[in-house]
Order: sequence, then structure tokens, then C-alpha cells
Amino acid sequence: MEQTVRAHGYEAALAAVRRDLGPEAIILGTREIAGTREVEIRARVGGEPSAQDLGLIERRLVRAGVPTTAAETLTRAIVKANGAVPPSLRAARDALTRVLEREMIFAGPIGRAPRVIAVVGPTGVGKTTTIAKLAANASLVDGRNVGLVCLDQYRIGGAEQLRKYAELIGIPMELADDALGLDRALRRLAACDLVLVDTAGRSPRDTTALQRLGQTLRGAREAIEVHLAFVAQVHDRELAAMLDVHVAALQPHRLLATKLDEALHHGSLVAAQVHAGIPYGYFTTGQRVPEDLEVASARRVAGLLCGEEVSE
Repeated sequence: MEQTVRAHGYEAALAAVRRDLGPEAIILGTREIAGTREVEIRARVGGEPSAQDLGLIERRLVRAGVPTTAAETLTRAIVKANGAVPPSLRAARDALTRVLEREMIFAGPIGRAPRVIAVVGPTGVGKTTTIAKLAANASLVDGRNVGLVCLDQYRIGGAEQLRKYAELIGIPMELADDALGLDRALRRLAACDLVLVDTAGRSPRDTTALQRLGQTLRGAREAIEVHLAFVAQVHDRELAAMLDVHVAALQPHRLLATKLDEALHHGSLVAAQVHAGIPYGYFTTGQRVPEDLEVASARRVAGLLCGEEVSE
């Protein structure tokens, strides 16, 4: 049975639907009545929502870059968590947050162990700036004893850029070329309770260089936690190709999505974890150091998928 209800405001209309059709009623559509403050809700008796009911939410998730299979799964979970088909993605934010808290993995902020963290990823993803943000927050906000290591001997000016950040923050920095050099650098930074390692960016096609970097990081005497950075606006095929090669060569422990402020759509945040199965650590949202860094969360992903601005 289908019914259309009008009332003064969405909450009153929804209450009328629940009263007349029961708590399991499926919301088929809503609209505001022009020139009034009334809201019209079209609903039917509860049950499994139809493909047509689910189509709008699913299509919007797909347009946001969420893989089709994941979008279908998320849509059904949203409806179940929301108790009805939401009239829009924005209206589904709270339900989507609860779903993503269950379906995705978030590691939280950097802890006290392991002591050494390396940020890896393709060229141009903002690894050095991200390292500076992590270092500044840990040193200036959390009061930790932080050191930096530059393992990027390929990019012209890479070491100089990191050194400038180290001087601005007031923390030590060391250079390294290989596993032995990395061991020496880490010994010289033994007084630091957190060491962040900046690495050379490499194309996914340069598998030899990526494998060499992976061997260097795994060959160090001290355990190193690897965070794989990628830009949020990367397209599906590029994302999958990058993840396949980097995960195989570098065996990362965390994902780190950068440049959320430059992305038109944010479905890659879901797609990357679906593809790699690795927890998220952080998101970066701009160029400011250290402000534009945040701990990754389900609520943030849900908000971005539902159309919120990165600066909100």
C-alpha cells in the first residue's frame, strides 16, 4: 500500500507516515510544496525496498567514484541503518557514517609504537609536505621528540625542502641512501621517540625502483611502519594499478589520502580500501603546515560522499 502525506515540516510528515504505515514504512520520495512550509512524503508499507527505490542513492554513490558493487552494498546498508530510503545522499549522512564505521577500517592517529614511520607513494602526491604536517603536529602540538630522515636522493631539491621544514619546526634531520645508511640515520636519531622517513616517489611502472625501496625499508634493523599516500582525485584504473604495484613492492600498513581539497569526487577513499584492504591513518586537505591534516574517520568519508565541502 502506498500513501502520500503532507504536513508542516519534514519531521511532522515523517511522524504521520510512521503512524499510518508503521515504523517499517519505506520512504519513496519527498518534496517541499512551493510557497508553503509544507513537506510532502510519498511512502509505502515496509519490506524489502525495490531496485527503483535504491537506484537514486546507488547511482549517486557511483557518480562519486564508489565502485559499483560497493555502492550497491552500501546503499542497502544505508536503507537498513536509516530505516527507510533517504530522499538524498545528504539526508543519509548519519546512516552512511554508521555503515562506514562498520565496513571500513580506520587506524586512528600515530601511536607510540613503532617508532619509525615511512611515507611512500607515487610522485606528486605530497609526501614531503605530509611528512612536515605529521612532524609539526607531533612536535609542536603533542610535544614529542621528532626526527626526520630523507631517503629521497633522486628528486632535485627533495632533501633541501625537507631540511627547511626541519629547521622551521626545530627538529633534527638525517640523510640516507640505502638500508645501511638508514640504520646509521636511525641510530643518530636514537633520542627521538618518533622518526618520520621521506621517500622518493616512483611511477607504478618503475617496479624495479619500488622493489628496491621496499627492500631498503624492510632491510633496516628497526621495524618501520609504512604509510602509502595517494591523491584523492585519482581515477579508478590508475588507482587500482598504483595500489597493485605499491602494495606488492612496499607492503604498506596504512593508507594516507592527500589533496582532498582538490578532488571533485571522493569515492576513491572507498575504492582504495576495497581494493587494498588496508586501514586509513590520515587525510590531508590543503597546503598549510600543520593545519591541513586530519585523522581519517568514517564521518569524514560519509560527509564527503554526501557532498560536504572539504573546508567544512
